[in-house]
Amino acid sequence: MRRFPVTTFIIILAVIAAVSGWKLFAHTEHQRFVAVQRVLNSRSEVRLTYVIEHGTGPIAREIYAMQNIDGVSKASYTAFDRKGTKATFDEPIVGYGVTFLFQKLVQDGIWDLHTRQGRGPSTNIYAVTISQVADKSSGSHHFEFTDPHYLATTAGREYHIHLDPHKPVPDLLTLDSTATADPRYQQIVDDFDQFGPASFKRTVIAAREKLLRS
Repeated sequence: MRRFPVTTFIIILAVIAAVSGWKLFAHTEHQRFVAVQRVLNSRSEVRLTYVIEHGTGPIAREIYAMQNIDGVSKASYTAFDRKGTKATFDEPIVGYGVTFLFQKLVQDGIWDLHTRQGRGPSTNIYAVTISQVADKSSGSHHFEFTDPHYLATTAGREYHIHLDPHKPVPDLLTLDSTATADPRYQQIVDDFDQFGPASFKRTVIAAREKLLRS
């Protein structure tokens, strides 16, 4: 009587299990590898520009530009005085400062804000531009505004007149109104003003002092 080849049978089962496991996990690992390569090879760009046109004072214009391109960040600052003298510099930004600024601006509504003008005490004009590229998707947004403190705290009210065809004149005592103050404009300015490591802020101060001495 021939004995059943138990050892051979076990070896065959082990080989089948190994092949099946390899096929199962190889597919999963391949998908993971493809996903990682897609992220590594995809474009990632964030660009931010913040411009202040000063209505008064020795400095006429300041331009802040920040960017993060495929994980490499840098920031630049340029200022002009009333005579046209220019002071400018670029600085690499180590770490995630530009990314954190971008996230904070998005959180504070930068994509939703639009050009606004108010009659506050400040004569400065602010311009903000944001653009982003993520793989094959991209978008940009630009807006300008005046006194951010006024827009954030006062900015008046907007009245809505409802004309009733059965009344000769509108009832001015029952007008609907909406507050037009929007604190997000001040938040955006604060976000830009707070950006940067200590070295960047020191260089900005030095550039301003250079213009004041010119």
